[in-house]
Amino acid sequence: MRVLGVNGWPGASHDGAACLLVDGDVVALAEEERFTRNKHAYGEAPLSAAAHCLAEGGLTLDDIDVVAHGWDLPKLFRDRGLDWFPDDAAALEHLLPKALFPRTRDPRLTFVNHHIAHAASAYHLSGRDRGAILVLDGQGEDVSTTLAVGIDGEIKTLRTFTPGWSLGYFYAAVCEYAGLGADAAGKMMGLASYGTPGDLTFGGALGFTDDGFTVGAVPPDLRSTGSTDEETATIRHWLAHLEKALPEAPNRSVRRFDPRTGRYTRVTDRDPFSYRDVAATAQAALERAVMALVRSLLRESGESSLLIAGGVGFNATLNGKLMRMPEVRDLFVQPLAGDQGVSLGAAVWCAAQEGDRIRPMAGSVAWGPRWSPDEIRGVLEATGTAYTEPADIAAATAGVLAAGGVAGWFQGRAEGGPRALGHRSMVAVPDPEGTRDRVNVRIKDREAWRPFAPSMREEAAESLIGTATPLPYMIVTTPVTDAGAAAMPAVVHSDRTTRPQTVSAAVDPLYHRLIGEVAEHTGTPVVLNTSFNGRDEPVVCTPRDALATFHRLPMDALALGPFLVRRAGTAPGEAGA
Repeated sequence: MRVLGVNGWPGASHDGAACLLVDGDVVALAEEERFTRNKHAYGEAPLSAAAHCLAEGGLTLDDIDVVAHGWDLPKLFRDRGLDWFPDDAAALEHLLPKALFPRTRDPRLTFVNHHIAHAASAYHLSGRDRGAILVLDGQGEDVSTTLAVGIDGEIKTLRTFTPGWSLGYFYAAVCEYAGLGADAAGKMMGLASYGTPGDLTFGGALGFTDDGFTVGAVPPDLRSTGSTDEETATIRHWLAHLEKALPEAPNRSVRRFDPRTGRYTRVTDRDPFSYRDVAATAQAALERAVMALVRSLLRESGESSLLIAGGVGFNATLNGKLMRMPEVRDLFVQPLAGDQGVSLGAAVWCAAQEGDRIRPMAGSVAWGPRWSPDEIRGVLEATGTAYTEPADIAAATAGVLAAGGVAGWFQGRAEGGPRALGHRSMVAVPDPEGTRDRVNVRIKDREAWRPFAPSMREEAAESLIGTATPLPYMIVTTPVTDAGAAAMPAVVHSDRTTRPQTVSAAVDPLYHRLIGEVAEHTGTPVVLNTSFNGRDEPVVCTPRDALATFHRLPMDALALGPFLVRRAGTAPGEAGA
């Protein structure tokens, strides 16, 4: 069966994406933001992403059996009194117009419940026959949290929470209060490690029970009118309560044009770092609520494997706490946990319903665009870029890193999701600790307190982080060992944890070899790995994206396929301090 899974809708969505599933195997997946360069692809249909997936499979829409969307949009619109299309043909034309996707027939169009799509992405791609499923996000059509169980290919919902009681919206409200912006959950998770938690109830607004949590700041039956979700209304309720409950005033912000960058940026009254205790309190409250949900879910389901998806699933600190719960014998967090992942979830749900056997994830989400060496050489020549072609790109790049340099690493197929996992990465040696400040402040132009993550050879993980459990997706935090703290201080958080990626030679041989070549110089097979992008930009996708970002940011080198580009004035074996 050939399924094109999609997320995104013109004018009413975020994180548009598409994936192609053929007979249960993922052939391609890409996010719209990577092509349009509009971070999160707000309001964009997944046109470029869908076109890429079809091209990668050598198919057109005529060859597709089902287009599966990761939201039940007809229900969502009709429940809220909004106009919907008279039939599926009109809806498909709005999503994937024939002018861009010529076809002689329309494939079947299926709209999958949003939380079912999230749940399917965690269950069917986990490789487990059974497990307890937890979906946490802002909200789906009419729920924000789903507790379910997957057994023998079927997903059964056990319990749900309403949008007004969304833990995702609670966390977003605190992000907004601190001046980070409501969509900056990842920033606040990093900031939290510097603070000290206070009153986890936030003045009585949160309650904690044996089977979950309660919310007093927002009516549980909150319903917005003229809108497709309760996000704005829920956050407004929370902000009003936080202003009364917290001693710190809200960190007001405005958008101002910055002539230095040539774009509008958020400017706050105070440094968000001063809200680190508020961030720590929100993080601790989230952890307490979710851990109670998990205990309840495991008791009710009788399972010990926990499978997680939804945007809150990107909270690696929370995931680390869940992994170490004695009740959780086995944890799988779907690495495309946000809405980009429901393109995948809708596809696997439809395919599984038709009897296809879904191939589970195997340590990589590199299903995006790729370029051959000849195509990359053509871009280098066309742009007049000076480059060399070393005999071994891994060894040459390791030499740059060992000399103190920071390099872009652009290899193979692009990954999906917000984590760069060795295909569209920026890499450095994670020692000394000051490397963190250099990459944060001088190169990526972001807050100095933002943490970084390490990529390490799988076989070195036990000595650095105390576990041999494969952690290939950089989505769980772990404590570091004494040896790890000494070898990689630039990626150890203030709470002595890190968010590791363990790299397998079988899954990613070139990146594994780069890390090994670095170890020839440093003695430890680990690198600092961050996404290859500038501030407020999507991760680079194409060779031209990589070159543009390299020339704009003060990096030392760029490994673009088998070719090495150096910063002008940097000699071989040297790098900027």
